[in-house]
Amino acid sequence: MKRTFIILFILLPVSVVAQTRVRNEYSTNYDAVRVPASKRVNSSGLRTSTYDGVHHLVGFHADGGYSAFFGNMPTMNVSPGGYTAGFGFDYAYTGRGLILQTGVAVRWQDVQNQFGNDSLIIDPATDAEGTPFKLRYDFTNRIDRSRNVYVQVPLLAGLYFYNFYFLAGAKVSLQVLGSTQTTLSLTTTAEYNRYIGLWEEMDNHGIRKEVEQLRDCPKLDLKFDVLANLEIGYEWSFSNYGKRGYRKQNARDCRLRLAAFLECGLLDISPNTKLKPYIIPSATPYDFSTFEFNHILSTADASNYHFRNLFTGIRLSFFFFGYQSSEKCILCGPLGDEIKLR
Repeated sequence: MKRTFIILFILLPVSVVAQTRVRNEYSTNYDAVRVPASKRVNSSGLRTSTYDGVHHLVGFHADGGYSAFFGNMPTMNVSPGGYTAGFGFDYAYTGRGLILQTGVAVRWQDVQNQFGNDSLIIDPATDAEGTPFKLRYDFTNRIDRSRNVYVQVPLLAGLYFYNFYFLAGAKVSLQVLGSTQTTLSLTTTAEYNRYIGLWEEMDNHGIRKEVEQLRDCPKLDLKFDVLANLEIGYEWSFSNYGKRGYRKQNARDCRLRLAAFLECGLLDISPNTKLKPYIIPSATPYDFSTFEFNHILSTADASNYHFRNLFTGIRLSFFFFGYQSSEKCILCGPLGDEIKLR
Protein backbone atom coordinates (compact mmCIF):
# COMPACT_ATOMS: atom_id res chain seq x y z
CA MET A 1 0.00 0.00 0.00
CA LYS A 2 2.81 2.32 0.93
CA ARG A 3 4.68 1.42 -2.26
CA THR A 4 1.55 2.18 -4.39
CA PHE A 5 1.17 5.57 -2.77
CA ILE A 6 4.83 6.42 -3.48
CA ILE A 7 4.45 5.43 -7.17
CA LEU A 8 1.32 7.58 -7.59
CA PHE A 9 3.05 10.46 -5.87
CA ILE A 10 5.92 10.25 -8.36
CA LEU A 11 3.71 9.85 -11.50
CA LEU A 12 1.20 12.64 -10.71
CA PRO A 13 3.55 15.57 -11.35
CA VAL A 14 4.77 13.91 -14.56
CA SER A 15 1.14 13.58 -15.78
CA VAL A 16 0.40 17.20 -14.95
CA VAL A 17 3.51 18.37 -16.79
CA ALA A 18 2.60 16.24 -19.81
CA GLN A 19 -0.94 17.56 -19.98
CA THR A 20 0.32 21.11 -19.59
CA ARG A 21 2.78 20.53 -22.42
CA VAL A 22 -0.02 19.21 -24.68
CA ARG A 23 -2.20 22.14 -23.76
CA ASN A 24 0.61 24.58 -24.46
CA GLU A 25 1.29 23.00 -27.84
CA TYR A 26 -2.29 23.63 -28.84
CA SER A 27 -2.76 26.89 -26.98
CA THR A 28 0.28 28.91 -28.08
CA ASN A 29 -1.05 32.28 -29.33
CA TYR A 30 -4.66 31.01 -28.89
CA ASP A 31 -7.45 31.49 -26.41
CA ALA A 32 -9.27 28.37 -25.23
CA VAL A 33 -13.03 28.76 -25.00
CA ARG A 34 -15.22 26.21 -23.33
CA VAL A 35 -18.25 25.29 -25.47
CA PRO A 36 -20.74 22.52 -24.65
CA ALA A 37 -19.78 19.47 -26.72
CA SER A 38 -23.36 18.87 -27.78
CA LYS A 39 -23.42 22.26 -29.48
CA ARG A 40 -20.24 21.81 -31.54
CA VAL A 41 -19.39 18.18 -32.19
CA ASN A 42 -21.04 14.81 -32.32
CA SER A 43 -20.01 11.66 -30.46
CA SER A 44 -17.31 10.96 -33.05
CA GLY A 45 -15.71 14.34 -32.54
CA LEU A 46 -16.90 15.75 -35.88
CA ARG A 47 -18.26 19.22 -36.32
CA THR A 48 -22.02 19.65 -36.50
CA SER A 49 -23.95 22.52 -38.09
CA THR A 50 -22.60 25.15 -35.69
CA TYR A 51 -19.39 26.86 -36.79
CA ASP A 52 -17.80 30.30 -36.83
CA GLY A 53 -15.95 30.25 -40.12
CA VAL A 54 -16.80 32.31 -43.19
CA HIS A 55 -18.80 30.21 -45.66
CA HIS A 56 -19.99 30.86 -49.21
CA LEU A 57 -23.13 28.97 -50.22
CA VAL A 58 -24.81 28.44 -53.59
CA GLY A 59 -28.28 26.98 -54.03
CA PHE A 60 -31.81 27.49 -55.26
CA HIS A 61 -35.30 28.04 -53.87
CA ALA A 62 -38.93 27.49 -54.78
CA ASP A 63 -41.89 29.22 -53.17
CA GLY A 64 -45.62 29.68 -53.46
CA GLY A 65 -48.50 31.41 -51.76
CA TYR A 66 -50.95 34.28 -51.95
CA SER A 67 -50.69 37.38 -54.14
CA ALA A 68 -52.74 40.57 -54.45
CA PHE A 69 -52.90 44.05 -55.95
CA PHE A 70 -53.90 46.62 -53.36
CA GLY A 71 -54.42 50.35 -53.72
CA ASN A 72 -56.60 53.37 -52.94
CA MET A 73 -59.14 53.18 -55.77
CA PRO A 74 -62.57 53.27 -54.05
CA THR A 75 -64.29 50.84 -56.45
CA MET A 76 -61.51 48.26 -56.26
CA ASN A 77 -61.59 45.28 -53.92
CA VAL A 78 -58.42 43.35 -53.04
CA SER A 79 -60.30 40.05 -53.03
CA PRO A 80 -60.32 37.41 -54.33
CA GLY A 81 -56.60 37.91 -54.87
CA GLY A 82 -54.71 35.02 -56.38
CA TYR A 83 -51.60 32.93 -56.15
CA THR A 84 -47.90 33.30 -56.79
CA ALA A 85 -45.07 30.89 -57.48
CA GLY A 86 -41.37 31.56 -57.73
CA PHE A 87 -38.07 29.90 -58.48
CA GLY A 88 -34.54 31.25 -58.28
CA PHE A 89 -30.85 30.78 -57.61
CA ASP A 90 -29.22 32.09 -54.44
CA TYR A 91 -25.79 33.02 -53.16
CA ALA A 92 -25.27 33.46 -49.41
CA TYR A 93 -22.30 34.65 -47.39
CA THR A 94 -22.35 33.51 -43.76
CA GLY A 95 -19.95 34.29 -40.94
CA ARG A 96 -20.27 34.65 -37.16
CA GLY A 97 -24.03 34.38 -37.39
CA LEU A 98 -24.35 37.02 -40.12
CA ILE A 99 -26.05 36.27 -43.45
CA LEU A 100 -25.71 38.32 -46.63
CA GLN A 101 -27.71 36.97 -49.55
CA THR A 102 -28.51 37.81 -53.16
CA GLY A 103 -29.36 35.98 -56.38
CA VAL A 104 -31.88 36.09 -59.21
CA ALA A 105 -35.44 34.77 -59.35
CA VAL A 106 -38.44 34.48 -61.64
CA ARG A 107 -41.90 35.04 -60.12
CA TRP A 108 -45.28 34.06 -61.60
CA GLN A 109 -48.42 35.88 -60.49
CA ASP A 110 -52.09 35.20 -61.18
CA VAL A 111 -54.19 37.80 -59.35
CA GLN A 112 -57.84 38.90 -59.51
CA ASN A 113 -59.61 42.05 -58.30
CA GLN A 114 -63.31 42.77 -57.99
CA PHE A 115 -64.54 46.16 -59.15
CA GLY A 116 -67.74 48.02 -58.37
CA ASN A 117 -70.73 48.15 -60.69
CA ASP A 118 -70.55 50.61 -63.55
CA SER A 119 -72.79 51.92 -66.32
CA LEU A 120 -72.51 53.59 -69.69
CA ILE A 121 -75.21 55.61 -71.46
CA ILE A 122 -75.43 56.41 -75.15
CA ASP A 123 -77.84 59.32 -75.69
CA PRO A 124 -79.05 59.60 -78.32
CA ALA A 125 -78.81 56.19 -79.92
CA THR A 126 -80.94 55.31 -82.92
CA ASP A 127 -82.76 52.10 -83.68
CA ALA A 128 -83.16 50.38 -87.05
CA GLU A 129 -85.99 52.76 -87.95
CA GLY A 130 -83.93 55.84 -87.10
CA THR A 131 -85.87 56.64 -83.90
CA PRO A 132 -83.71 58.25 -81.19
CA PHE A 133 -83.65 56.74 -77.71
CA LYS A 134 -81.40 56.42 -74.64
CA LEU A 135 -79.44 53.17 -74.52
CA ARG A 136 -77.99 52.12 -71.17
CA TYR A 137 -75.36 49.46 -70.44
CA ASP A 138 -74.96 48.14 -66.87
CA PHE A 139 -71.77 46.24 -66.00
CA THR A 140 -71.96 44.15 -62.83
CA ASN A 141 -69.96 41.42 -61.06
CA ARG A 142 -66.78 42.57 -62.76
CA ILE A 143 -63.54 40.70 -62.00
CA ASP A 144 -60.32 41.66 -63.75
CA ARG A 145 -57.57 39.07 -63.83
CA SER A 146 -53.89 39.70 -64.46
CA ARG A 147 -51.15 37.15 -65.11
CA ASN A 148 -47.59 38.47 -64.84
CA VAL A 149 -44.03 37.21 -64.91
CA TYR A 150 -41.33 39.16 -63.07
CA VAL A 151 -37.55 38.95 -62.89
CA GLN A 152 -36.39 39.80 -59.37
CA VAL A 153 -33.04 40.43 -57.65
CA PRO A 154 -32.96 40.35 -53.82
CA LEU A 155 -30.49 42.18 -51.58
CA LEU A 156 -30.92 40.70 -48.10
CA ALA A 157 -29.17 40.61 -44.74
CA GLY A 158 -29.96 38.64 -41.60
CA LEU A 159 -28.85 36.65 -38.59
CA TYR A 160 -28.83 33.10 -37.27
CA PHE A 161 -30.35 32.30 -33.90
CA TYR A 162 -29.36 28.70 -33.27
CA ASN A 163 -30.97 26.99 -36.30
CA PHE A 164 -33.55 29.72 -36.76
CA TYR A 165 -32.75 32.63 -39.07
CA PHE A 166 -34.30 35.75 -40.50
CA LEU A 167 -33.58 37.82 -43.59
CA ALA A 168 -34.73 41.34 -44.37
CA GLY A 169 -34.03 43.76 -47.17
CA ALA A 170 -35.24 44.81 -50.60
CA LYS A 171 -35.99 43.07 -53.87
CA VAL A 172 -36.05 44.83 -57.23
CA SER A 173 -38.73 43.54 -59.57
CA LEU A 174 -39.29 44.00 -63.30
CA GLN A 175 -42.31 42.71 -65.24
CA VAL A 176 -41.28 40.89 -68.43
CA LEU A 177 -44.49 39.12 -69.54
CA GLY A 178 -48.18 39.51 -68.89
CA SER A 179 -51.79 39.14 -69.98
CA THR A 180 -55.21 40.11 -68.64
CA GLN A 181 -58.75 38.80 -68.70
CA THR A 182 -62.08 40.39 -67.79
CA THR A 183 -65.34 38.73 -66.75
CA LEU A 184 -68.58 40.63 -66.09
CA SER A 185 -72.35 40.55 -66.44
CA LEU A 186 -73.80 42.89 -69.05
CA THR A 187 -77.37 44.23 -69.08
CA THR A 188 -78.87 46.63 -71.60
CA THR A 189 -82.05 48.73 -71.29
CA ALA A 190 -83.64 51.31 -73.57
CA GLU A 191 -85.75 54.39 -72.89
CA TYR A 192 -87.89 56.07 -75.59
CA ASN A 193 -89.47 59.46 -75.18
CA ARG A 194 -92.59 58.26 -76.98
CA TYR A 195 -93.11 55.26 -74.66
CA ILE A 196 -93.68 55.01 -70.94
CA GLY A 197 -91.16 52.97 -68.94
CA LEU A 198 -88.01 51.06 -69.82
CA TRP A 199 -87.55 48.43 -72.45
CA GLU A 200 -86.09 45.39 -70.68
CA GLU A 201 -85.36 41.79 -71.63
CA MET A 202 -86.46 42.15 -75.24
CA ASP A 203 -83.99 39.95 -77.03
CA ASN A 204 -85.50 40.57 -80.46
CA HIS A 205 -84.59 44.27 -79.98
CA GLY A 206 -81.11 43.54 -78.60
CA ILE A 207 -82.16 44.30 -75.02
CA ARG A 208 -80.77 41.61 -72.72
CA LYS A 209 -80.26 41.01 -69.00
CA GLU A 210 -77.13 39.76 -67.16
CA VAL A 211 -75.34 38.16 -70.05
CA GLU A 212 -71.98 36.75 -68.91
CA GLN A 213 -69.00 38.10 -70.83
CA LEU A 214 -65.40 36.85 -70.88
CA ARG A 215 -62.64 38.68 -72.75
CA ASP A 216 -58.88 38.36 -73.11
CA CYS A 217 -57.31 41.80 -72.90
CA PRO A 218 -53.89 43.42 -73.41
CA LYS A 219 -51.33 43.00 -70.63
CA LEU A 220 -50.76 45.53 -67.88
CA ASP A 221 -47.57 47.51 -68.46
CA LEU A 222 -46.60 47.59 -64.79
CA LYS A 223 -43.83 49.91 -63.66
CA PHE A 224 -40.50 48.95 -62.15
CA ASP A 225 -40.96 47.95 -58.50
CA VAL A 226 -39.00 47.65 -55.26
CA LEU A 227 -40.37 45.19 -52.69
CA ALA A 228 -39.67 45.17 -48.97
CA ASN A 229 -38.74 41.57 -48.14
CA LEU A 230 -38.94 39.63 -44.87
CA GLU A 231 -38.13 35.93 -44.45
CA ILE A 232 -38.19 33.94 -41.20
CA GLY A 233 -37.41 30.24 -41.10
CA TYR A 234 -35.51 27.23 -39.86
CA GLU A 235 -32.37 25.67 -41.33
CA TRP A 236 -31.22 22.04 -41.33
CA SER A 237 -27.67 21.01 -42.15
CA PHE A 238 -26.65 17.65 -43.63
CA SER A 239 -22.86 17.82 -43.54
CA ASN A 240 -19.94 17.90 -41.11
CA TYR A 241 -17.42 20.65 -41.48
CA GLY A 242 -14.10 19.04 -40.50
CA LYS A 243 -12.56 16.69 -37.97
CA ARG A 244 -11.30 17.69 -34.57
CA GLY A 245 -7.76 18.94 -34.63
CA TYR A 246 -7.64 19.69 -38.37
CA ARG A 247 -7.21 23.24 -39.56
CA LYS A 248 -8.59 24.88 -42.73
CA GLN A 249 -11.08 22.17 -43.51
CA ASN A 250 -13.13 22.72 -46.66
CA ALA A 251 -16.86 22.84 -45.97
CA ARG A 252 -18.85 20.63 -48.28
CA ASP A 253 -22.11 21.54 -46.63
CA CYS A 254 -25.68 21.04 -47.78
CA ARG A 255 -28.48 22.96 -46.09
CA LEU A 256 -32.25 22.99 -46.28
CA ARG A 257 -34.39 25.96 -45.24
CA LEU A 258 -38.12 26.19 -44.67
CA ALA A 259 -39.44 29.71 -44.20
CA ALA A 260 -42.41 32.05 -44.35
CA PHE A 261 -41.91 35.13 -46.51
CA LEU A 262 -43.61 38.47 -47.09
CA GLU A 263 -42.90 40.82 -50.00
CA CYS A 264 -44.69 44.16 -50.10
CA GLY A 265 -44.37 46.71 -52.90
CA LEU A 266 -42.93 50.10 -51.98
CA LEU A 267 -43.55 51.82 -55.33
CA ASP A 268 -46.65 52.62 -57.35
CA ILE A 269 -46.82 50.12 -60.23
CA SER A 270 -49.79 51.72 -62.04
CA PRO A 271 -49.47 51.56 -65.84
CA ASN A 272 -49.06 54.85 -67.69
CA THR A 273 -51.77 53.81 -70.15
CA LYS A 274 -55.13 55.60 -70.18
CA LEU A 275 -57.33 53.19 -72.09
CA LYS A 276 -61.12 53.03 -72.17
CA PRO A 277 -62.67 50.40 -69.89
CA TYR A 278 -65.33 49.54 -72.51
CA ILE A 279 -65.07 49.66 -76.29
CA ILE A 280 -68.48 49.34 -77.96
CA PRO A 281 -68.52 49.66 -81.76
CA SER A 282 -71.10 52.19 -82.88
CA ALA A 283 -72.08 49.95 -85.79
CA THR A 284 -72.99 47.03 -83.50
CA PRO A 285 -74.28 48.49 -80.22
CA TYR A 286 -76.37 45.37 -79.48
CA ASP A 287 -73.90 42.69 -80.51
CA PHE A 288 -72.11 41.86 -77.25
CA SER A 289 -69.62 39.60 -79.04
CA THR A 290 -68.05 42.67 -80.70
CA PHE A 291 -67.46 44.51 -77.41
CA GLU A 292 -63.94 44.84 -76.00
CA PHE A 293 -62.77 45.55 -72.45
CA ASN A 294 -59.53 46.64 -70.79
CA HIS A 295 -58.27 45.88 -67.31
CA ILE A 296 -59.42 48.70 -65.05
CA LEU A 297 -55.87 49.44 -63.83
CA SER A 298 -54.84 50.28 -67.40
CA THR A 299 -57.66 52.79 -67.91
CA ALA A 300 -57.98 56.55 -67.44
CA ASP A 301 -60.39 55.88 -64.53
CA ALA A 302 -57.45 54.52 -62.51
CA SER A 303 -54.86 57.15 -63.48
CA ASN A 304 -55.32 59.21 -60.31
CA TYR A 305 -54.81 56.28 -57.94
CA HIS A 306 -51.85 54.14 -56.94
CA PHE A 307 -51.46 50.39 -56.74
CA ARG A 308 -48.91 48.07 -55.15
CA ASN A 309 -47.99 44.40 -55.17
CA LEU A 310 -48.16 41.90 -52.32
CA PHE A 311 -46.73 38.37 -52.13
CA THR A 312 -46.70 36.06 -49.11
CA GLY A 313 -46.30 32.34 -48.61
CA ILE A 314 -43.86 29.50 -47.91
CA ARG A 315 -40.33 29.22 -49.31
CA LEU A 316 -38.14 26.11 -49.52
CA SER A 317 -34.42 26.72 -50.11
CA PHE A 318 -31.68 24.19 -50.72
CA PHE A 319 -27.99 25.07 -50.69
CA PHE A 320 -26.26 22.20 -52.45
CA PHE A 321 -22.74 23.60 -52.64
CA GLY A 322 -20.66 25.54 -50.17
CA TYR A 323 -17.05 26.17 -49.28
CA GLN A 324 -15.29 27.71 -46.32
CA SER A 325 -12.93 30.57 -47.07
CA SER A 326 -11.42 30.89 -43.59
CA GLU A 327 -11.30 28.79 -40.43
CA LYS A 328 -11.88 30.86 -37.31
CA CYS A 329 -12.55 27.98 -34.90
CA ILE A 330 -10.48 24.82 -34.65
CA LEU A 331 -11.24 21.89 -32.36
CA CYS A 332 -7.93 20.83 -30.93
CA GLY A 333 -8.33 20.22 -27.23
CA PRO A 334 -10.44 17.68 -25.37
CA LEU A 335 -14.02 17.12 -26.54
CA GLY A 336 -15.98 20.32 -25.89
CA ASP A 337 -13.04 22.72 -26.23
CA GLU A 338 -12.63 25.14 -29.14
CA ILE A 339 -9.34 26.90 -29.78
CA LYS A 340 -10.07 30.32 -31.19
CA LEU A 341 -7.67 32.51 -33.14
CA ARG A 342 -6.99 35.88 -31.59
